[in-house]
Amino acid sequence: MEITARLMAVASFVREGAYLCDVGTDHAYLPIYLAENGRIRACLASDIHEGPCESARAHIAANGFADIIKVKRADGLSGFTPCGKTDIVIAGMGGALICEILEKAEGIKTGDVRLILQPMRNVPDLRAYLYENGFDITGEKLAREEERIYEIICAEYSGEKRTASKLSLLLGEKNIENKAQDKALFYAFCEKQAAALEKKIAGMRTGGADTGAEEELLRECRMQSAECRVLNEK
Repeated sequence: MEITARLMAVASFVREGAYLCDVGTDHAYLPIYLAENGRIRACLASDIHEGPCESARAHIAANGFADIIKVKRADGLSGFTPCGKTDIVIAGMGGALICEILEKAEGIKTGDVRLILQPMRNVPDLRAYLYENGFDITGEKLAREEERIYEIICAEYSGEKRTASKLSLLLGEKNIENKAQDKALFYAFCEKQAAALEKKIAGMRTGGADTGAEEELLRECRMQSAECRVLNEK
């Protein structure tokens, strides 16, 4: 099965031989791809709506993985219990909703569990939530599909709570550290974030609000863009 660049980036964080929980599975493309490639030992694919669950079951059966991938209608991680080395994927949802799902979940604050998250919005808030709740962000990737750039976050529980700079929350510490690996994509990502900041600052100025913090964040974001531009020219 062929999957999108976004799902390929998500799949890259799934550990060999893990028990996978794919929340909001939709058509079950990700678990089928991982099962085809022998990456997972078993999977629970879930969705809050019955329609996607039925679609997932049909795709799973058509590809011959009904014995490995089970489908359950569930709200987030409700009723889910990690089983040894467990990788939990929550992709294609808003950052606030992902935080809500994690807050209600049981048994995920253990070293056996890896979270692989792909938020559609409110990404800085999700990073802040992870840090504040004792999760380390161990890896991050960017994926481009047409004009959209997606952010994928890999996190594991350490129990150590911390804070991060606004720039790290906006761009991702691991993305910044690894920017040389895909300079063009990280540059485009920085420019996109800078443009959004400029729009926010303009609106704040119209309302008479203090824009000092946002302007400093914009300056730091532009510095990251400039560094990538230099790397691209080498």
